Amino acid sequence: MAIFKSLLVALTLSAHSVQAAPQKYTDVVNCLASSNVPQDYPGSSDFTQDTIPFNLRLNFTPVAYAVPKTVPQVQAAVVCASKVGVKVNPRSGGHSYASHSIGGEDGHLVIDMKYFRDTKVDPSHNYIATIGTGARLGNVALALFNQGGRAMAHGICPGVGIGGHVLHGGQGYGSHTYGLLLDFLVEAELVIANGSVITASEKQNSEVFWALRGAGYSFGVVTNMKFRTIPAPAQNVLFYYPYSWNKTQARAGWDAWQTYCGGYTTPQIPAEMNIRWVLGKDSGDNLSFLLEGAYHGSNDAFLTAIAPLLNALSAIGGYQASTRGVGPHQLGWLDALLYANSNGLYKDWDNGQTLDTPVNYTAHAIMFAKSLMTDNLTPAGTDAWINRLYATGPSNSRNWYFIIAAQGGPTSVVPKVPAGSTSYAHRDSIYEWQIVDAVADGIYPNQEGIAWLNPFITDIENAEKNVTFGMYYNYADPTLGGGKAAGERYWLGNYERLAKIKKKIDPGLLFANPQTIGT
Repeated sequence: MAIFKSLLVALTLSAHSVQAAPQKYTDVVNCLASSNVPQDYPGSSDFTQDTIPFNLRLNFTPVAYAVPKTVPQVQAAVVCASKVGVKVNPRSGGHSYASHSIGGEDGHLVIDMKYFRDTKVDPSHNYIATIGTGARLGNVALALFNQGGRAMAHGICPGVGIGGHVLHGGQGYGSHTYGLLLDFLVEAELVIANGSVITASEKQNSEVFWALRGAGYSFGVVTNMKFRTIPAPAQNVLFYYPYSWNKTQARAGWDAWQTYCGGYTTPQIPAEMNIRWVLGKDSGDNLSFLLEGAYHGSNDAFLTAIAPLLNALSAIGGYQASTRGVGPHQLGWLDALLYANSNGLYKDWDNGQTLDTPVNYTAHAIMFAKSLMTDNLTPAGTDAWINRLYATGPSNSRNWYFIIAAQGGPTSVVPKVPAGSTSYAHRDSIYEWQIVDAVADGIYPNQEGIAWLNPFITDIENAEKNVTFGMYYNYADPTLGGGKAAGERYWLGNYERLAKIKKKIDPGLLFANPQTIGT
């Protein structure tokens, strides 16, 4: 029912958009047609379907929608937008939490890269993989493995497009061990604002290459990318340990977690461990804490590696062995990417898809989300968010959840890459927080939901002596506003350098949404 309602809304907005800007609509559509650029015409069923956002809370209507199949068609679409004077947004998988891939507001030209989806591995050149920016992670994983048993570290949701994922970070169940996906990127081909095609790498257009690896969609339409690959890990342990905790237990559990992940004097977490908490509702005043992740190594090595944390949590209590099949599961690489529950059912949260994801795959949510990048919190910071969690979480009837992943820390590969080598600005952060407040269907209560979630951030930062923590652009938060205010959250001290590169390569701000560089 929610999808059907959104289709009606999209159709209505399409008609409204055409009426509000008839000349630009006519000019863009005619320019694309005369340039032989395939497009979904506004008002058509294809347009309606393709412009449904991932986050149904934020519905926007493009003025036109290009679906190119060749690089010259991408160039022509960019030239058309420049001539007519409309903003451009590339779309790879369309999973933007803020609907940035369809503009983040009405009236933009979307260039959907879904047909740029090939993955080709060259065994004669160190197994470098050339991948289209519209390829989905599941298809990429399959293709890499089938072409020489290769792999990369990336997210675990098969339907996510690789373009936005890699160009702003690319965290997943291999980040702690192998690094971010953007650290695998060695070259990118992109169409820039003047319609020309450039290659960006460490040797060519190196400033643009620096900018792409962290803030990519501000600088052009990336068409194809080259990545280094690694041999797919043969041994992978997936694990799940659920706990039901009251406030006192949660406070103690967080201390044990920080000691395990961020103990710089005697670190306990090994490089092979990729681990996170998933928090949600339970029963009464208790909340659910699920410890899960992937260990790249043998089952015996995993049990040794996880023991310090499990021993500390055992002393706290609250273990819920009966809630799902738990503990370690030894799997091969592809199965490890799919394995999501103790029954061995191969599905993920993206509508139960397998790795082989269709070109017109879609997934939807109705939510408001925020992120935070932190080191170990002080006792005051820990008290601040735990207190708010237990004061408001049990009474929140919506589908809220927290995911807190150990991305960095003393044994992680992520901070070992020099901080200034890419525009991604959060290498020194140990934890990546994703905080989501959602509803299953219907209309999201914006005022209520935003008012519930935002104070978690302010409470933590006020307790941490008014520290301003970074945030992750792939969990974009439109309530941050635009321009420098948002930019210095997403890119911290790199924002000014990024703004200078943006001004040079895209002086007219052709590639823009409300939170891109320079807006």
